[in-house]
Amino acid sequence: MSRVYARYRQRGDEEESFGEVTEDGRGHYGRALLEVEDLKVHFGSHRHPIRAVDGVSFTVYEGECLGLVGESGCGKSTLGRAVLRLEPATAGRVRYGGSDVLRIEGEALQRYREKAQMIFQDPYGSLNPRLTIGGALTEVLTVHKRGHRRERRAMAEALLDSVGLDAAYMDRYPHEFSGGQRQRIGIARSLAVNPSLLIADEPVSALDVSVQVQILNLLKDLQRQHGLTYLFVAHDLAVVRYICDRILVMYLGRIVESGAAERLYARPAHPYTQALLTSVPDVDRGLQSRGSGRRRAVLKGDVPSPSVEIKGCPFHTRCPHATDECRARTPSLRTVAPGHQVACHYAERFLGPAEGVGAVEALGDASPSVG
Repeated sequence: MSRVYARYRQRGDEEESFGEVTEDGRGHYGRALLEVEDLKVHFGSHRHPIRAVDGVSFTVYEGECLGLVGESGCGKSTLGRAVLRLEPATAGRVRYGGSDVLRIEGEALQRYREKAQMIFQDPYGSLNPRLTIGGALTEVLTVHKRGHRRERRAMAEALLDSVGLDAAYMDRYPHEFSGGQRQRIGIARSLAVNPSLLIADEPVSALDVSVQVQILNLLKDLQRQHGLTYLFVAHDLAVVRYICDRILVMYLGRIVESGAAERLYARPAHPYTQALLTSVPDVDRGLQSRGSGRRRAVLKGDVPSPSVEIKGCPFHTRCPHATDECRARTPSLRTVAPGHQVACHYAERFLGPAEGVGAVEALGDASPSVG
């Protein structure tokens, strides 16, 4: 990294302000970087709203990678975009540095976006096809008044170097790069304003498996080098386990389970989480289950429409263990073990050995190779 770019990263670090030091649910203490409280994002009319995000609360701690997983349409990408004010929130609070970012405008909002950036799922769609890569990077630096005009090209070259791309690529256009290279460019652009928080919206889902590993390793290296914090949105559970410290499981716009990654994979306490874990393809586990006669948890039916308000537990329409209580009363997100929260009336029943628990060994084999 060039001395010019390093100087501006240092300046941003000195200006940073965090929340109180609190327990992070993993037995350690850390600073609360981002606090989301009862966030709701509804679309459509007031009479018939589409509840994309329906009362979500969580905290992201400085230096961690928090995973957000769930099926397509569960609201995880909308949640990430709402945190950055790319989607308007209906209700709730998003606190960063002591301020509610949902109620700031003008220069205050711009300062927040310098500290919180996004890596988009489709790198080609997020890049202007009429701008060279150098132009895309220097544009960000110009808008946010980073460096002098003569310094910005050198800073852009340093950004490319930090993500493993040659500075000679500065004058090329997005269509001249592969998918993995374009994602590296997207990461470089998100780093241009010295952020503390990166929201990665399925950053490797459109890439080949071999390229996925390269991008994941790059993200881990950048986190270590720059002290970054990630909110990592994904549906690939093997990828999430490889990179994340804690995990939030989302269903129909709500958090149904959260906890440290290793604990959640070893002892899932929600039937939905168990079904997600056992759905990861694995030949060895399939042969073992066939030989023992055990059947993996299979979800039946489709995800209900977020425009229809479901009485009771939102998962009861697909849950094989649903009871009358599940259909009548909505479970709250409660603590079942230190750092482990579950929204299920019968969570304690699922904490013992079960089919879903054995998925941790299978996922260990399915995790991306780092060799």
